[in-house]
Amino acid sequence: MTRRLASFPRLFRLLALLWVAAWLAGCATGPRTVEVPRDQLQAALAKRFPFQARFLDVVDVQASAPRLQLLPESNRVRTSVALAASSRVLRNTLQGDVEMSFGLRYEPADTSIRLADVRVERIDLQGVPEGLRGQLQRLGPFLAERMLEGAPLHTFSPDQVAKAQGWTPGEIRVTSSGLRISLLPPLR
Repeated sequence: MTRRLASFPRLFRLLALLWVAAWLAGCATGPRTVEVPRDQLQAALAKRFPFQARFLDVVDVQASAPRLQLLPESNRVRTSVALAASSRVLRNTLQGDVEMSFGLRYEPADTSIRLADVRVERIDLQGVPEGLRGQLQRLGPFLAERMLEGAPLHTFSPDQVAKAQGWTPGEIRVTSSGLRISLLPPLR
């Protein structure tokens, strides 16, 4: 009987050690997250600007100075950019800004975080002739949304992918301070 009692602490230590090992193993396969601060997002977005494009071989547009706003309640990001549009038809440069919001998605093919569900919320250009104002209000959002949908915001480097050891981004949540990206374990 005393021998059984003497082995009880050893058994208890062994069970405790096994429990801790199982708990740690569970942590290793449990959810992981990566936090991307607002300043890093702003810097990544700023690298994409100034942005220049020609629409319908008629209008040249330059977008610059993006300003980022996080919208955690809708899990979206809003940006406002300065806009300059010129055309031989208009014979002057229109100045203003455009405000748009977007969600984010992960693209495994090239390990990038991309814009999703882009919505132009406001276009404000000064000096637009009244006859063109309605057309611009309809055409501008259509073109901007088509151009920006799926555009990469960030691409993970080969080193970052290697360090992740097969873990891949899952849900992307916009928070008041940046992004929280949940990492999914490798498929076995």
